[in-house]
Amino acid sequence: MGTPETTPAAPRLRRSLLWVPGDDEKKLAKGPTAGADALVLDLEDAVVPSHKAKAREIVRDTLRDMDFQGAERLVRINPLETGLALDDLTVTMAGAPDGYMIPKVRSEDDVRFIDHALTNLEAMSGRPQGSVRLIMLATETPEAILNIRRIAQASLRSSGLMWASEDLSNAIGARRSRNDDGSLPDVFSFARSACLLAAAATGMDPLDMPFFDFHDDAGLEREAREAAEIGFTGKGAIHPNQIPIINRVFVPSDEEVEEADALLLAATEAFAQGQAAFVYKGAMVDAPHINRARKIVARAKTAKERTS
Repeated sequence: MGTPETTPAAPRLRRSLLWVPGDDEKKLAKGPTAGADALVLDLEDAVVPSHKAKAREIVRDTLRDMDFQGAERLVRINPLETGLALDDLTVTMAGAPDGYMIPKVRSEDDVRFIDHALTNLEAMSGRPQGSVRLIMLATETPEAILNIRRIAQASLRSSGLMWASEDLSNAIGARRSRNDDGSLPDVFSFARSACLLAAAATGMDPLDMPFFDFHDDAGLEREAREAAEIGFTGKGAIHPNQIPIINRVFVPSDEEVEEADALLLAATEAFAQGQAAFVYKGAMVDAPHINRARKIVARAKTAKERTS
């Protein structure tokens, strides 16, 4: 696990995470207006090699000077194997980001390396130890999928796991990452499920990868809804126009909240009569159903607070 001094980060609503190129000042300035729960200032794939050093400075200054309008402020650094990650952390920590997204993780050793580096940088900057969060891109390498449980447990800073298929597709030599009908081939479905299960097992946010065709609203909604229904709590985005759809899909509907409230009221009455399990609308109800209802109500309340 993380260092003994590290304390778990407070949970946040992460329905939508919008990627913004770290060297594009115009897009960075527009980012907060999209309404995303988190902005991911990208130093990795969105920045060409010759712009990496300048992008760090732009991201640092953006973190310092821009009003993010309540959005979580994340930085996606370059992979450890590039030799750029430590410089990314050192420069951008001066802007006091809320957290970092770590790409192409391979093992728990990678996570611990980042954890220790951040502990030192927090001490140097006067920030509380463990206050900087981590979100792991946990399925971009074959090694990561085989090590995903240990990766999820490696640091108390970690508060989210995101799955992604494109880098994994390249790493394993797959010719495509989608079937003709849009479904996932078995190996990618396995990676997605492993990410979801590892996140759920460790109390982290399981996050779905971006939908890359930003002109296809129906396809985005279909994929986001399927992800939400199986337990993912949020989704990446590559375009501001995707944010309203994602935010709506990853919050319980009014009907779901009303049904959850009614079930909880029935549970309160049953508990008062000494019944831990009871019949509700013709079906037996017990602890798992009640806990699910509590989560629905709590998530809806958090989303309402975020937008009010």
